[in-house]
Amino acid sequence: MQVIIEKDEGWSLMSLVTSYVIDNAGLSADGKAAVRQWRTNHDKDSDGTADLTEAMNEALGTYVEDRTNRTVRKKGRYARKAELK
Repeated sequence: MQVIIEKDEGWSLMSLVTSYVIDNAGLSADGKAAVRQWRTNHDKDSDGTADLTEAMNEALGTYVEDRTNRTVRKKGRYARKAELK
């Protein structure tokens, strides 16, 4: 399975998460201001958003890879699926 988040999708996800953090995390006023400033610095067209989206894709890919790395039996022994390649 392969999932790739595009830049605008990454920006939307980041906006949703930061809004939730601001509203529900019990941050101080300074903490909320810092999160808002960080979100402002990562607007839709910034290089920071491209870097963030790339990091999201790497993390998602690693998670999916780890979840699909199963133990299988081969020639009387058990091995991780990734070791059989």
